[in-house]
Amino acid sequence: MASVIKRTADANGIYELLTSANTPDYLVADWIHNPDLSALTGVPKSRWIVVGDTVREMTAAEQDINILSSVKASKLLAIDARTDALIASGFVYSSKTFSLSLPAQIKMNGSHMVRDDPSFTYPVIWNTMDDNDTISLADSAALDAFYLTALGTVRSHLDSGTALKDQARAAVTVAVINAIVDNR
Repeated sequence: MASVIKRTADANGIYELLTSANTPDYLVADWIHNPDLSALTGVPKSRWIVVGDTVREMTAAEQDINILSSVKASKLLAIDARTDALIASGFVYSSKTFSLSLPAQIKMNGSHMVRDDPSFTYPVIWNTMDDNDTISLADSAALDAFYLTALGTVRSHLDSGTALKDQARAAVTVAVINAIVDNR
């Protein structure tokens, strides 16, 4: 049996290596057949790179790029997680906190869309996030103000996350990425 290595790395930058493969089952366009790995003894697969039909160890510059990509990806995920947490914490209207869960947003959007329909009845009673209180929205203007506050809160969290993500995407060193602080 022969060995084959996939020409493209997975999401973690690792090239798939099969040490006991029937080579006709693996297209040359996608796999290198019987690669010479003798120079890679003791080198972690995370530092391997495929160039043409050769598998070699990454240069220091290639390792830096690989590390930078990984640190960027982690920073972007952390920013997304913080944005999701901020949205999940709800929004404040009339000194009360209301949910911004997806079902709550759908319900708000639907109510807002029909707020001026003559068959839509008022007041609209909305439960607080902890279900310990309610708010009574007496008319279309009150419902509109409630909806726009919720929308503005979500938009603010998304926009502030995007600004941080733009900084991370533009970063050219790990130090610059690590200096980005999400203090929202």
